[in-house]
Amino acid sequence: MRAKFLKSIVLAATLVTLSGCAVFETSNAAPKATLVGRYALNPGAGVAEIVAYHATSRSVFMTVDTPKAPSSFQRISLSNLSSTALANPTTASNLSAGPVISVEPDVNGSGFKAGGVQTLAISGNLMAIAVQASPKTDLGVVAFYRLDAQGNAAFLKKVSVGSLPDGMAFSPDGSKLVVANEGELSVDFAKDGIDPVGSISIISVANGVPADKAITLDFSEFNAGASRAGELSPEVRIGRAGATVAQDIEPEYVAISADNSQAFVTLQENNAVAVVNLRTNRIDRIVPMGYKNHGLAANAIAASDKVSASSPFVLKPYVNLLGIYMPDGIATFSANGTNYFITANEGDDRDDFLAKDQKETQRVGHSSMVLGSSAFANAADLKKETELGRLTVISTMGRNSNGQYEKLYTLGGRSFSIYNANTGAQVYDSGSDLEKLAYSIMPSALLGKEQVLGRLDNKGPEPESVVVGQVNRKTYAFVALERASAILMYDLTDPAAPKFIQWLQNTSDLSNGDISPEGLSFVPASQSPTGHALLIAGYEVSGTVAVWEIK
Repeated sequence: MRAKFLKSIVLAATLVTLSGCAVFETSNAAPKATLVGRYALNPGAGVAEIVAYHATSRSVFMTVDTPKAPSSFQRISLSNLSSTALANPTTASNLSAGPVISVEPDVNGSGFKAGGVQTLAISGNLMAIAVQASPKTDLGVVAFYRLDAQGNAAFLKKVSVGSLPDGMAFSPDGSKLVVANEGELSVDFAKDGIDPVGSISIISVANGVPADKAITLDFSEFNAGASRAGELSPEVRIGRAGATVAQDIEPEYVAISADNSQAFVTLQENNAVAVVNLRTNRIDRIVPMGYKNHGLAANAIAASDKVSASSPFVLKPYVNLLGIYMPDGIATFSANGTNYFITANEGDDRDDFLAKDQKETQRVGHSSMVLGSSAFANAADLKKETELGRLTVISTMGRNSNGQYEKLYTLGGRSFSIYNANTGAQVYDSGSDLEKLAYSIMPSALLGKEQVLGRLDNKGPEPESVVVGQVNRKTYAFVALERASAILMYDLTDPAAPKFIQWLQNTSDLSNGDISPEGLSFVPASQSPTGHALLIAGYEVSGTVAVWEIK
C-alpha cells in the first residue's frame, strides 16, 4: 500500500527550483508553502535552534547561544512581511531583528549560573525561556518575560526546575507550562560519574502570572523495587548499566492535548513517551514505542554509505534488523473525535559522554559483532561495508547467551509515526517513505555531501521535530529532517494514511541557504501578518530563520 502510494505521488508531482530553493509538490488542490521571509543570525556559524511566535507584536523570538552571545534570545519582526516569494532565497535576508539579549543578568545569582538557553515558548504575552545551569547537571531554571505590543521583553521571575530543561510547552489555555528536564550525563561522566535524574516540571500560570515554584515529577517510583516498578514495560529501554530508571530516563520534547488535560513527553533514549495527567500532576503511564521491523519491504533502509559511487542510495530490507524509534519531536492533534500524537523518530545514543569501554554502539562489521548463523544465514555477506557492515547499532541489545547476535537494533525509525493518544497504539508509520523522497528529490550536489551520504550508516535523514497546524480547516503536519535539511508537509485528514503534500528545502549543496532545521513554529492565518498561515523554522547549522507562507 505505502509503496504504491509513494509511486503515485511521485508521478503526480513536480519539482520547482528557484535559485536553490526546491519545492517538491503534489499537483492537487492542497495548499502550498512559499518562502517569503528569511533572517541570517549568524551566517555559516550556526545556532538558531528554537523559534516561537508572538502574535501581538508580530514577532518571532529565537534562542541564541554562541560564544559571543551565550544564554541569549533575539526578536525578529514580521510586521512588514509580505506574500512575495524571495527572489534569491539562499542568500536573502529580508527580515529585521532587534538586539541579542542575554538572560544572564536576569537569572544569575542565588547559587545559579547560566550555562546556555535550551528552548523558549510563548503563550499570549508571556514568554518562557529554559536555561540550563553551569554545570548542566545542576538544576536549571525557566526565565519568564512579559512581552508588550512592540515585542519588548520585561523580566518577571525565574523558577527552578530539573536538570537540563530541554523541551517546553504551554497548555492551550495558558494555565500551565510543562518542562522536560533531560537530566543528561555529565560531559565528564567517564571521570566524575554524575548522572542526574530526568524529570518533568509543571509551572502553574494564573492570569498571566507564573507560580514561584514548580511541581517537579521524576521517575523514581519506577525504579527497581519501588512502588510502580511493575508498571514499567521491558520495552522501555533502560540503557546504561548501573543506572536507576530515574537516572536513565531523559525527557526531551513536550506536547499537550487540546483539552489541556494531558502532556505527552518523549523519552528519546528510552524509546518511550510519558503521559502526564495535568489535572492530578502525576505521570499516568510510560508508553513504549516498540521496534520497527526493517525486514519488511515497506521498512527498507539505505544502510551503507559505501554501496557504490554511482548509486549509493540503495534501500533494502534486512531480516532481524530492528529500528528503535527513539522519538525526538512530538505534537498532538485530533481527527474525527479521536486524539493522536505524532512523533519524529530521530534516534540518539549516549556515546559522547561514555568511556570507550562503556560505549553502547558499534558498527555491524566490527569483529566484536558476531552474527548468529540461525538468525543471519548470510552473516559474512551482511558484514560487508556494502551491506550492514557500516551500520551503527546498539551493541548491548540482541545478544544470546553465547554472545552472538540474533537481532540487530539500529538507532531511530527514519520516519514519523502517529499514535492513538488514548491507547498508545501506533496507527501509522511512514516506513521508508522519508528516505525514498529524500534520495529521489535532493540534487546530486547535496546527496554527495557527508551530512547526507555519510549518515546512511547512522540514522539516515534524522527526523528531528514536528508541528501540526490547520490550513483551510484541514490539519497538516510539518516534519523537519535535520540531515537532509528539508521539511515535509503532510495532510493528516486520515491519521492512518497521511498524504504527502510538499517537500520544502532551501539549499543547493549545503554551502548556502538553510541547513539543518531544528525548531518549528506554526502560525494560524488569524494571527499572521499576511493573513495566511505561516511555518517558521530555525536552522541550527546555517544560523538562519525561514518563514514559509502556506495558502
